[in-house]
Amino acid sequence: MRLPSDKAVRNYTPTQLKSFERTGGDPEVLAYWTPERMKAAKSLDAPGDAEWVESKARAVASKTADVAAKPVAAQISQRVTNAPPPVTNFSITNGKLFIGGYESGSWCSASAINTSSKRVLITAGHCVHGGQGGTWLQNLVFVPGYNAFNTDHDPVGRFQAYWLRTFNEWINNSNLNRDVGFVTTYSGGDWNTTVVNTIGGHGLVYNGGTEFDTSIFGYPGNRDGGNVMWACWGTATDNSILDNKSKITCNFGGGSSGGPWTWNYDNASGLGSVRSVMSTVNSDGVNKGPYFDQAVVDAMNAANADW
Repeated sequence: MRLPSDKAVRNYTPTQLKSFERTGGDPEVLAYWTPERMKAAKSLDAPGDAEWVESKARAVASKTADVAAKPVAAQISQRVTNAPPPVTNFSITNGKLFIGGYESGSWCSASAINTSSKRVLITAGHCVHGGQGGTWLQNLVFVPGYNAFNTDHDPVGRFQAYWLRTFNEWINNSNLNRDVGFVTTYSGGDWNTTVVNTIGGHGLVYNGGTEFDTSIFGYPGNRDGGNVMWACWGTATDNSILDNKSKITCNFGGGSSGGPWTWNYDNASGLGSVRSVMSTVNSDGVNKGPYFDQAVVDAMNAANADW
């Protein structure tokens, strides 16, 4: 114990400690804490420490991301669908991921990532594996730019899944901080080549902040029945330092899972860098996405090597 006027910490003998049982404590300490001093006392994290904690949290939330993959344009198809600004291109690099076969009643959202194999998609972990107590999902088919309102639902064809990947933390514990999945695809589409050569590939960034401007794409079931791609844009904010996720109020329901949260999205090219993927939505319409760190990059590289 040390009062502000003390030069050193107070040490007590066993005899003094025993005497304090009768007085209720050190008389000098008890005398120091007058009602005025108690009223004026500050908690340990205020005001200076609270500002320090806040500034540190903000620094983490807004820190610069590292680049794991750069976007690349399509070599074959440049088709896009016009939409109102600020998203004016609903990029065909994004698409609908059917689970259980083409145009099945179960789907997620996904997008192509530029890796050396040109075959990798990114989506949510729960779109490739059922999580704790579940198993790997079957017969996944990716359809870039899917639009059920058009005569041609699959404007550049379909790409069947070859191999699936997600994190053990998702498989064993359904840990939403690891709700990220990767799909390695066969050659396919209307030109029977790789998915990235056909539709282009987004980049991927990691180790950035949890707050960033983003354009989000997906097929939410609560918007047009999930029959056409939707977009949401704005600033993703920090959900909690404890769970390391970002949040944004898009009110994108089931089916949008796995849709890319792109950063630096370019309407001209329809490309950006994926910084998170759609994971959950709550009753207030708040969507959340997991943080991308080095482990996500490692998983992407492993998926690239699966071919």
